[in-house]
Amino acid sequence: MLQYIFLIIFFIVVAVEIFGEIKENQKIIYGTKPLLMPLLILFYIFGVLELGSIDQVDWLIMVALIGGWAGDIFLMLEDDEKWFLFGMGAFFINQIFYIISFLLSIGSYSGFNVWGLFLLGPSLLILLFTVPRFIKKTGDMKIPVLVYMAAILLMHITAILRIAEFSGIPLILVYVGSLSFIFSDASIAVNKWAGEFHNARFIIMTTYVMAQFYIALGSIFTAVL
Repeated sequence: MLQYIFLIIFFIVVAVEIFGEIKENQKIIYGTKPLLMPLLILFYIFGVLELGSIDQVDWLIMVALIGGWAGDIFLMLEDDEKWFLFGMGAFFINQIFYIISFLLSIGSYSGFNVWGLFLLGPSLLILLFTVPRFIKKTGDMKIPVLVYMAAILLMHITAILRIAEFSGIPLILVYVGSLSFIFSDASIAVNKWAGEFHNARFIIMTTYVMAQFYIALGSIFTAVL
């Protein structure tokens, strides 16, 4: 029951935060964005407890979400380039712990179907379309950006490798979440370095929330299998 309460509160806060993004209202953003990941963490914990036990809570997922929380806070501080770098570092931690969690959830790779590699198609198309638009404009940030891009792509690949162990909802949710993460981060990069585009704040935040939520929800189902 508690997980549904936290989920409802989460989506209410999401709606208010996205409204703040659309209106570019920093007071609303500062009051809501830091609440998103803590609420999602509580939803994840109580979601696992509802279907299983405390032993089934994946602490790697929780650390990943904490990294996302730190990244959210740093990226709110838009006045200094160093905060963006700190934010990217926090999200790098987010990706690394997702990668570790996904890899450890796979007991054997013998069940992996090579056709699963076609699932890489959408992410590669996103990167092919967006990276050339901004990468030459990143300046001194080029190396950190490339490292982070490698990390998030590896996270997506490990989500696909879970085909060897999972199917149905646990697989689909994590895959869609990882793909949405790539789309959101690619949109951030295009908006920051290639020039702002229409509804950028709405698109970036919506796809980011979808990414973290789908991965957390998929991880709940994964934990109790």
